[in-house]
Amino acid sequence: MRKVIIGMTLVLLASGCGDPLRDVPRLADVPVEAEAGQADVLATSADTETLPAAPASDTAPKRGLLGFLKGKADAARTPAADAAQAPVGDAAQATAAVAAEDGAVTDEAVTVDLADVGSSPDDAEVVVVEAEEQPRRRGLFGLGGGGGNDVQLAAATTSGAPRVNRRAAPRPGAPDAREIAFGTTLPYGQIARVCGVPGAKLGPVTQTWPERGRGYELHDSAPGSTGAHTFYMTGFKDGCARQFTAALVIFGSPESWEQIHYGPAGESLPVLATDKAYEGVKSKVCRVGKGKPCGSRMRALEKDTVFVSVYERFEDNTRWKNILLHDGEVVAMDMKN
Repeated sequence: MRKVIIGMTLVLLASGCGDPLRDVPRLADVPVEAEAGQADVLATSADTETLPAAPASDTAPKRGLLGFLKGKADAARTPAADAAQAPVGDAAQATAAVAAEDGAVTDEAVTVDLADVGSSPDDAEVVVVEAEEQPRRRGLFGLGGGGGNDVQLAAATTSGAPRVNRRAAPRPGAPDAREIAFGTTLPYGQIARVCGVPGAKLGPVTQTWPERGRGYELHDSAPGSTGAHTFYMTGFKDGCARQFTAALVIFGSPESWEQIHYGPAGESLPVLATDKAYEGVKSKVCRVGKGKPCGSRMRALEKDTVFVSVYERFEDNTRWKNILLHDGEVVAMDMKN
């Protein structure tokens, strides 16, 4: 048994000393054509340097905003080598510009140098990212949105409507202290204010006081009608129109009033609210005593003082409503017959 083991060991040692590559063909034994150069067998070192880099894996994260689809594989490359290998030139750039409408979004442009993303235009995938339109912020009067282009100042009142001055409103208890909505019908003998209504909606102007110049204006809602209907008067300090119902309206001057009341017939006439109020206004403007004519200052008095006679029926003048206006206010109102 011992001899058998020794014999097998010698056989294994003899086989390990043999040539393991004796059956592999040698390069010297391979037939090669005489005109074939080395370029057909081995690649040159120059060709090795210009081989394109392996494409980035699909799972690799994209770096940069536009077109940087792969990292710079060779961070040690010199600017001279990059310029020599870039076929598109140093000035090749891709620009993406996004313009926002009405100035709501600031124009943004992003410039990408193709030399930074690859040696060929095909290696670069330019992705255009559109700027998201920012929501317009609304503040006081529309400020703070769209770069200020949306700034708009709204009118305080309806277009064409007079400005209402609440500080100049009639005192409580005044004949015209009540305010009503436009379109309300008043019974004869009452007067009220209508505010914030354009003059074009009140009807055409049929009379003015004074006749020349700007002052009080009478608007007729139904011109040509002889029945009782709505009239409006404008020219008051508070900017509101005065509304009343009548069939006929007549303006009376202070001078005419004095001729009647300071003449012989005036001694038998009753003294009512408008008569007393006129004496106070006349004394203030004309600087004369009670029962005395205004005199030389009558023109100044008539600039803003007038009597308005309001008749309920067109052909009946036995009774009428009398209204005294002075300095843009309803001073007094009474009933005369």
